Amino acid sequence: MRIHMLLVIAALAVAGCDKKETAKVTPATRDLGTGLNTVEKTYARAPADMVPVVQRTLQELELKIDSEKYDNLGGETVALRATGQKVTVGIKGLDSRSCGVSIRVEPGDRNLANLIHGRIAEHLLPAGERTRQP
Repeated sequence: MRIHMLLVIAALAVAGCDKKETAKVTPATRDLGTGLNTVEKTYARAPADMVPVVQRTLQELELKIDSEKYDNLGGETVALRATGQKVTVGIKGLDSRSCGVSIRVEPGDRNLANLIHGRIAEHLLPAGERTRQP
């Protein structure tokens, strides 16, 4: 009887291993939100001073702001590209005069995250030194 039960269980296990089905559950991207493709930089500004800079940068890039959650210690903005991909910008206070900004563009596009950091850095330059005028 035990051998019969083991054979039935083995037959069910083998029948459940369809290669087509496993392809459906395999993720399309290797970056599963682990943050491996998040670009982080430190800025010599208080977190509260960085929030409007980040907002202005995302608006200039024509990204639709989906959600914003901030306090004086930092927070997060989630914006959407025209393609529906999420852009997540996190601001974290390091001390009273500096903060870390992390940017992640789905599905792990480091080039676009670096481009956004570049635009943020331009906004922090004095008006005479900017290559682009707001």
